[in-house]
Amino acid sequence: MNMNRSKLKKNKVTLGGQKNISSFFPCQNQKVESCSNKTSVRDAALTKTEPQIKDDETTPCRLNSPLKRCILGELENLQPSPPDLLLSIPETPNSQIGCYSSSSSKESTPLSPLSSRNVVTQVKIGQPSSTCLSPNSKGLSVRKTKRTEGCSASIKRLFSPPEESHTAKRPRTVISPTGPTRKEHEKTPCFSSDCLQSQSEKIKEESRRSEVVLNTATSLKPHQYLEKQGKHQEERDEAQVQIVTTAPQGVKKAMTSPKEDQDKVSTSNQEQAGEVTSTCAVDELLDEGWFTEHMDDDESQVAAEKPKKPWKVPDHVILSGGLNNRYWVLDVEENPGHKSLTLSCHKSLQPTETCLLKDGWEMTPVCCGDVVHLEGRSDGGSWLVDRERGFLVLLPDNLISGTSISNSIRCMRRAVLSDMFKSFDGGSKQMLNGTMVHDVFQRAATAKDFSLATLSKLADQALRSPQYMGDMYSLGVSQDEMKQELYDYLPSLEHWSKEYLNGPTPKSISLKIPSSGRVPSRDQNSATVVTVTELADIEENVWSPRFGLKGKIDVTARVRIQVPRNGRNHRAPEEKTLPLELKTGRESNSVEHRSQVILYTLMSMERYNSEAGLLLYLKTGNLHPVVASHMDYRELLKLRNTLVHHIHNCVSKRAKPSRLSRLPDILTNRQACQYCPQKINCALYERAVDGSAADVDEDVVRDFLQQETGHLTLPHLSYFSHWLLLCCLEAATMEAKNGRKRVWLQTVEESEKNGSCVGNLQLSGSVVVQSAGVFLHHFQRGSVTPQRGLSHTGLTSGDRIVISDQEGRLVGLATGYLCEVGKSRISCTLDRDLSKLNAVLFRLDGDEGVIGLSTHLTNVSRLMENSQDSDRLRELVVDLRPPEFISNLSAVLPREAKDTVANILKGLNKPQKQAMKKVLLSKDYTLIVGMPGTGKTTTICTLVRILHACGFSVLLTSYTHSAVDNILLKLKRFRVGFLRLGQGQKVHPDILPYTEESARKTGVHTPTELEQLYNKELVVATTCMGIKHPLFTRRRFDFCIVDEASQISQPICLGPLFYAKRFVLVGDHQQLPPIVQNQEARSLGMDESLFKRLELHTEAVVQLNVQYRMNR
Repeated sequence: MNMNRSKLKKNKVTLGGQKNISSFFPCQNQKVESCSNKTSVRDAALTKTEPQIKDDETTPCRLNSPLKRCILGELENLQPSPPDLLLSIPETPNSQIGCYSSSSSKESTPLSPLSSRNVVTQVKIGQPSSTCLSPNSKGLSVRKTKRTEGCSASIKRLFSPPEESHTAKRPRTVISPTGPTRKEHEKTPCFSSDCLQSQSEKIKEESRRSEVVLNTATSLKPHQYLEKQGKHQEERDEAQVQIVTTAPQGVKKAMTSPKEDQDKVSTSNQEQAGEVTSTCAVDELLDEGWFTEHMDDDESQVAAEKPKKPWKVPDHVILSGGLNNRYWVLDVEENPGHKSLTLSCHKSLQPTETCLLKDGWEMTPVCCGDVVHLEGRSDGGSWLVDRERGFLVLLPDNLISGTSISNSIRCMRRAVLSDMFKSFDGGSKQMLNGTMVHDVFQRAATAKDFSLATLSKLADQALRSPQYMGDMYSLGVSQDEMKQELYDYLPSLEHWSKEYLNGPTPKSISLKIPSSGRVPSRDQNSATVVTVTELADIEENVWSPRFGLKGKIDVTARVRIQVPRNGRNHRAPEEKTLPLELKTGRESNSVEHRSQVILYTLMSMERYNSEAGLLLYLKTGNLHPVVASHMDYRELLKLRNTLVHHIHNCVSKRAKPSRLSRLPDILTNRQACQYCPQKINCALYERAVDGSAADVDEDVVRDFLQQETGHLTLPHLSYFSHWLLLCCLEAATMEAKNGRKRVWLQTVEESEKNGSCVGNLQLSGSVVVQSAGVFLHHFQRGSVTPQRGLSHTGLTSGDRIVISDQEGRLVGLATGYLCEVGKSRISCTLDRDLSKLNAVLFRLDGDEGVIGLSTHLTNVSRLMENSQDSDRLRELVVDLRPPEFISNLSAVLPREAKDTVANILKGLNKPQKQAMKKVLLSKDYTLIVGMPGTGKTTTICTLVRILHACGFSVLLTSYTHSAVDNILLKLKRFRVGFLRLGQGQKVHPDILPYTEESARKTGVHTPTELEQLYNKELVVATTCMGIKHPLFTRRRFDFCIVDEASQISQPICLGPLFYAKRFVLVGDHQQLPPIVQNQEARSLGMDESLFKRLELHTEAVVQLNVQYRMNR
C-alpha cells in the first residue's frame, strides 16, 4: 500500500534565526461550519470520514478544519513562504484532534441523528480544503474498509499526508452496491433532545411509509432523544437532510424534509456544475437494537419518558471567578463556524454567562459538565475567544507537562498512552548520557564555573553518583563507556560559557519581541538585543493552574534586554528572567523543541512575565532564541486541550456499562513508530477496543497488530481489556477526589479549616543538605498567627507536602515530606533549596501526589508481553492452568541442609509444617490461608529461613512497608542476611543498617561493585511498588513470597511475580478485600485479589487453623 503519497522539503536549521514556531505548521484559513445546529455535548466526539470515489459518482466527504491551523500561528519574524512551499514536519492527524463534525455548506443543516447513512453537503473539487497540507493538494486518496460496530472519536483527513507526516490510520468504510459509504468507529455526539425528538418522529413516519429498514451503530437510550418536543421546528423545516437507505430489493430511497423536496439538486446537475456532493455521515447516532425494539412501540410510551435531572455540580468541584476562574459548562451549542457555551462560576449555577468560541476554538472538545478556565475579557457576562483574543483551558486542574504536549505534535496517541503507562518510557544509553550532561551543566551553573577543570571534576562526580550508577547497572554499560561520551560534551560547554556568559564581551542575541499592547508599536519589528548575565536557578518546578500546565525548567537565566526606540534613541536596559531549555541531541531546532520553550514561557508567565525563551544545544554550544506570540500560545493550548480530553475521557461516560473510548488513530508510517516505547500498549489498546486485528483494512497496521499481539489468545486480550477498563474507572474516581487543586483554588484560611494546610510560614535558620536532592528546611509562623498552634493541624510526620507562596504566584515551588510539627515550628525535607526566598511568606499543603494507576496498567501490559516470564504467568493467572507439584521432597532439599531444616521445623505446628512442605514441592505456586492469630508472619519467617538454608534466593514483598519490616525484624533475630530496598524515611529504624543506602557507605564506586552488592544476599525485601528498582532489571529469584496478598489489587500483586520461578501468596480472603473506590469497578470485580482468583485450585491451598491469639 502506498502510504506516503507526497513528499515534503526538509526545513533547514537556521542558527540563531528568528523563526516563529508557527512556520512549522500549515496555515488554514477556511471557514468551519458545523453539521449540527445545536448540540448538548456530554462526551466530546470527533467524527471522521474517509471517502471512496468512483467515476461518475458523488463524493461522500466531510470538510473540517484541523486543530493546528497554523501551529503555532502565522510567521512573524520571517518572510512569508511561497504558496507551494511544503513544510518539513507533519500536521497532527485529525484523528488526534478533539473537535466536532463540520461542513462547508452555506446553510446551517441540523444533523439528523436518525439518518441511516449520511447528510449531504457540497464542496467544489480543487478548492483548497482545510484538511489539505498544501494549497496545491487536490487529489483525494481513498481506501475501502470493513464495517464493525463502534464509534470513532475524530474527523478523518481527506487527503494523503506527505511522506514524513506519519499518516494516521483512518476508519474503515465500505460502499455497498446500493448505498453510499458507511462509517465506523465513531464516537456519538450528544444532540439536543428537542431536535432529536422531532427528527425521531419524522423518521419513524417516513420509515413506515417507505418500509425502509434502518441500520445504525451506536447505543443512545431513547430518553436521550425524547425529552422535549417541537422546540426547533423552524430549524428542522429548513434543514437540508438527505437520508439514503437501502430497500430490501436493493433500490435506493431518499427521505428528505419538505424543503429538500423543493430545493434538492440532482447528482448529475451537480457534477455538470463541477461540484461534488459531500456527505456528513450520521448513521452512528442511534443504536441498531433500539430501532429494532422500539420502532413500532406506541408513542405514548415514548412520551412517558421522564425528563433528565438538572445539572448538579459535584461536591469535589471548586468553582470561582476572577483571574484564576473556574467555570462549569452547562450547555454547548454548535453553529456553523462557532460554538457557544453556557457556563457558570457558581455552585448554584446561577447566574450564567456565555462564551463564544470561533476561529478554530470551536473545535475544542468541550462537553457539558466540564470545568474550564477562561482568559480574556468578559463583556457583561459574555466571553469571546477567537483568533486574536482570549484562551479557553479545558480541565485546567489537570496539569499537563510541557514535554507531553510537545511530544503529542508528532503522535497524540503516544502522548495519551505515555500518561497511562508512565513507566514504559524506559531508558537508553543515549538518554542516560543526556541526563548526565544536563546534570554537569546545571552543577557548573550553580558553581558559576565552566572551566574545563571544573567540568571534568563534575563529570567524574556524576559517574560515581548512586543514581547514575544504578542506571549504568540496568543498561549493562561501564563507567568508561559513559565517561568517553560525557567528556565529548565538555569542550562545547566551556566554549558556550566563554562566548555567552563569562567572556570579556558576552555575545548578544538578536530577536524580535512582539508588542505587548493592542496597537502595534512603531518599534515592534526592530531587533532587540539580549545578553545573558546570570544563570539564576536550575530545575525550577513550575505549576501553572491558570493554563493547566506544569514542568521543570532546566535553567532559569537572567538576561539584559536592550530595546531600541525609533531607530535612534535607546531605552534603559531591562532585566528579565527567561527559561533556558537544554538539549543534548541533534541540533534540529525542531517544532517539538521550540514548543517546549514556548510552553515554559507560558507556564512561568505569572512568575517572570517573560516574552521569549532560549534553546541551547549542548553538543554544539549554539543558542537559539524562541519568541512566543499569542498565536503560539493559542495553538499549543488547543493541543493541550485535546490531550487532556483524551486522558480524561478514556472511558465512555454515556455507555452503560462503561466501555473504553477510542484513542487517536495508529500512525501508518511504521518508521516513526520503530523506537516508540509504547508499541505494545498501542497495539493492546487497539485490540482491546476493536477486537480482531483481521478486521483492519490497512495492511501495515494489521501487520503491526499481528506482530505485537499475535501471540495472545482471545482470553488474554479479554483479561487485558477488562483490567484496563477497571483501572481507568478507578483512576477517574481517584482523580476526582484528589485534593491537590485546593493548593491553588482555596485560600490559606479555607484550607486550614480542614487541617490540610499551614500558612504564614517563614524560613527559619539555614537549609541543610541531607543528600542529593534532599534539603532539610525549618519554618516558623509569621507575624499573622491564628489562635491555634501548629500542633493542631491535620498534618503529621511522614505526610507528603507541597510548598507554595502565600500570594499564589509561586505555586508548587517544592515537594517533600513532613518531618516534625511543633507548637511554633515545622520541619520538612524538600526536593529544592528555598534559601534564596527567605523574604517570601509560604503556605504548606498536604499533597496527595499524582493520582493514577500507571503501575497497575504497566503490570497488566507486561503480562501480555511475548516473553518467557510473561507466557508462564499468563498460563497460571489468565488461563488458570492448575499448578504442578513434584512428588519427592529429597529432590528439592540438599543433603547438607536437611539437618538445619529439621531443626527449624521443630517449632512449628502441623499445619505450618504442611505449608513448608507444600511450598518446597511446588513447581508453580502455593497459597497459605490463615485467619488473624494463626501465625502467618511466623510461618513466612520460618519459610524464608528454610529456603535460605537450602540455598534458594527469595524475594520478600508486601503492599506496605510495615508488613515487610515486621517479617524482617523476626529474620534479624535469627541472623538471616537480607537487603532491604526502599526509601530510608519509610523503613523501620532497626532495619536501616540493612538498606542499600547504608550498604553503599562501605564503598560502592563502580557498577561492578554495585552488582556485587545487589547479588550478595539471597533474601531481598521490598514492597510490591518497589519493583522499579534497578536490581530487578538483571536479577531473578527462586521464590517470591507476597504477604497480605488477599488485600492487594490483582495487577499490583502481579508485579513481583515476574521476577521469580515460583511464588507463595499468604493471606485471608475472609478479611478486607482490595480497596476500590469506584462502585462500577467494584461491581465488575476489581476487588478480586489474585489470591482469591487462584484459590479455586484447592490442591495449592494450605490452611493454618491453629489459633494463638483469639478466644476460643
